[in-house]
Amino acid sequence: MKFRFLDGVISSTTEGNEKIVTHVTFPESEDYLASPFHEPSQVPSTIVLEAMAASGGRLIEIVSQSRAVALMVKIDEARFAARVRAGQRMLVHSELVGMQDKDGLKVGLARTRNQAFVADQPVAEARIAFLCLPVKGWR
Repeated sequence: MKFRFLDGVISSTTEGNEKIVTHVTFPESEDYLASPFHEPSQVPSTIVLEAMAASGGRLIEIVSQSRAVALMVKIDEARFAARVRAGQRMLVHSELVGMQDKDGLKVGLARTRNQAFVADQPVAEARIAFLCLPVKGWR
């Protein structure tokens, strides 16, 4: 599948500190790897950031019990420590910093703190803000 930024959820917790751990392996067949702007097989930083946003969005969906969908609206801060290569498995640890309506019944904002790792080595971190919208049919 083209542009798949999460392969699955490894673990999640909604008790107290809401957290999730997700994983993705970027296939070498992806179109974004064939670019003159970076080395061959290097995953662009924007794609790594998109995977962190997908992880944070999945956490918001779990916390709201699938009653809200999260749309990334702002990257508060992002840092990249190392490159990710195609074929490497990247883990993303996301933690909910705050969410206006955890029930997902009203429009609100949420923020996550995200860290990405390849083979236990940090590759990126970001704080991301989301707009949370209720899923139609919950009322």
